[in-house]
Formats: sequence, structure tokens, C-alpha cells
Amino acid sequence: MDEVVTVDVAMGRLERLEGFGLAVHPERCARVRHRHASCAQCAVACTSGALAFRDGVLVVNEALCVGCGTCATVCPTCAIEARHPADAQLLAAARHALDGVVDESAMVTFACHRAIAEAPGACAAAGAIELVCLSRMEESLVMSLFADGAQRVRLLHGECAGCPRENGFASIELVRQTMEKLIEAWGLTCVYDVEQVAAEQDSAAGCAGLPQVVAVDGEQPLRARPAVRPAHVQADGTLPHFVPLRRHALLDALADLGGKPATVELDTRLWGHITIDMGKCRSCKMCAVFCPTGALQKYVGEGGHGGVEHYPAECVHCGLCQDICPAGAIVSSTCVPTDVLAGGKTERYPMPDPAWTTGPDQILRKMTPQIHSREVQHSY
Repeated sequence: MDEVVTVDVAMGRLERLEGFGLAVHPERCARVRHRHASCAQCAVACTSGALAFRDGVLVVNEALCVGCGTCATVCPTCAIEARHPADAQLLAAARHALDGVVDESAMVTFACHRAIAEAPGACAAAGAIELVCLSRMEESLVMSLFADGAQRVRLLHGECAGCPRENGFASIELVRQTMEKLIEAWGLTCVYDVEQVAAEQDSAAGCAGLPQVVAVDGEQPLRARPAVRPAHVQADGTLPHFVPLRRHALLDALADLGGKPATVELDTRLWGHITIDMGKCRSCKMCAVFCPTGALQKYVGEGGHGGVEHYPAECVHCGLCQDICPAGAIVSSTCVPTDVLAGGKTERYPMPDPAWTTGPDQILRKMTPQIHSREVQHSY
């Protein structure tokens, strides 16, 4: 049986990564928001073994974390953010590399530690920006560079086999595939490529230049932190929302590049499209209660009747709504109509009032229609 972990314990476990080149916002994590969430992308992508899920429980070994930022790349809700370097710092360095060049030769190059160790001459000649692992790269950064005039973004890596960050190559490929789909969907001529550099004879062999993992006593926090508290429920009964800034930056960059999408649908890891089977739906609206970004929200229409409204541009396909729907009425797909993304369109699912809902007001809600009046009040 899976261990039942309270919200404050789950938040505390994630916060143990704070200070290791990462910023952690546990209240955004799908697993923290609801224990039945299936998302485990950070643990799957982790290059050092600092994150793992065992029997449905997050296990954190912060002593192994090197702050490479891979977990931040794959986290759909930005519960983990890279700080080594931060997104703004990395974008500033990349823009400086462009140096005002806006013709077809405008190129920005990134290289991992191992590439720089194995081929220092080639990396230096390309003016490569150094990263612990190229898995730190993500789509909003690349598209922002394209919007700034870059025609090519080039990633150089060394021999991945045997590298301590070998697991990061899966995330590198994931981002590359997504970029190819975005470039095709928007009809861009920009190029995003990943290539291995040949080792130079006078280079240091093996993993020279890789940061050393420093063991840290997990019982001794690096700095004092306030006590962890669960996120407060908002006035409409939902948990607080946060739309990842990377998603805003990506859509802004696509808008700056101009033009209309060249394809009807876009199938990537970045966005989700929710469909609700109203034949199964019980109108509980739990999907809107727990949605981390607010892509699913409650609405009230004419006559006081409402339902759930879906905004695909803010859906990060975390799968939480699908995981927790008690009726199995929700399906989250990665195929999103491009006109919905580009136009910021929303979709509404009108829902009848549930016959019976739990909570402190259940008797009040049940008796109001029985006596044909809304004058029933609490005694407290």
C-alpha cells in the first residue's frame, strides 16, 4: 500500500532541494496538490539520482543534486526552477552572444561541460555558452532567441555514454523534438540542432571539467526556512494557480515572430487539451479545484448555472485532472488545435448542479431546493 503523505510533509520533501542551484515552489507540484497525481517527470529526468519515486512517495537525496536544471526543464508546473543559471541570466548571456547580428549567420551555441572538456578548441571557436548539461535547455529560451533574430541555436555535447549526466540526453531529445514541431507548426526557417563534437587530442579525457558532487548532511539545512504550510484555498474553493512564466514567454515569442500557424494541430509535451465526457461527469468540479495553472476554472453563467471552462493555452498537460476525476470523465491529450493556442480561445462545459455534494454546506444545499427557497441560513 502506498504511504499516505500529508501536504506539509510532501512540501517539505521538495523544499530540501532549495539552495542546490534550484528554486522550489512545492505548492505548484501536482503531487503535492493531490496525492493521487501520477506526474513523476522530475524523478524520471533527474541526471544525478537526487529525485526518485518509490511506492508512490517522493524520495529526495539533496546531497546528489548538482543543480543542472533538468528537473526544471521537464516539470510542467514550474514547481522547480533552475537557478544555476536562472532563465533571465541564461537568456541575457545568449543575447549578448548574438551581439546585434540579425542576418542569416546569427547563431547562438551552447555546450555541456563534457564537450568543453573534450573539445575546448571547437567550443571556444563557436563562442559556446557553458552548461552543466544541455538538458537545461528548454523551448521558451530558444524561441525567445529566434524572436530576437537568431537564425540557428546549436547545442554541442561530448560523449554521453559513461557521462555522469547520461540520463539528461533523453530530456535533450525531448526538447529537440518539441522545437522541431514548433518550427514546423509556425512555418519558421530557424534551425535548432544537437550535435556531438569530436574529442581533440590535446583535451583532458573522460569527465574532466564536470562539477564534483559535494556530500551534504541531509539533516542540516543550508539555511533557515519558515515552517511549511499548505496553500490556502481561494474564495471560489480552488487552490491557488500559477501559470509558468516559460509558457507566457514562449507564446509571446511566437507572437513576435508573426504569421499564423501552418498546421491545424500541435502535438507536443508543452500543452494539453482537455475533453470531458458529460455522460460520465458528476459535476463535482474537482478538476477545477486542483488544477495548478487555472486552465480549468469554474464559471457561473446565466440563471446561476455554470460549469467548467478550459483554457488550453494555460494547460501544461500535468494530467492531474485526469488522475483525480472520480468518474473517469476527463481525458487530457497533447494534441492541441493551433488556432486555440494562437487565438487564446476557451472552451466551456456546462454542468448541471450535482444532486449531492459533500462539505460543511451540504445540508443547506440539499434543503434549499426542497423548500423552494434560498432564504435558508446557517445558525452560525
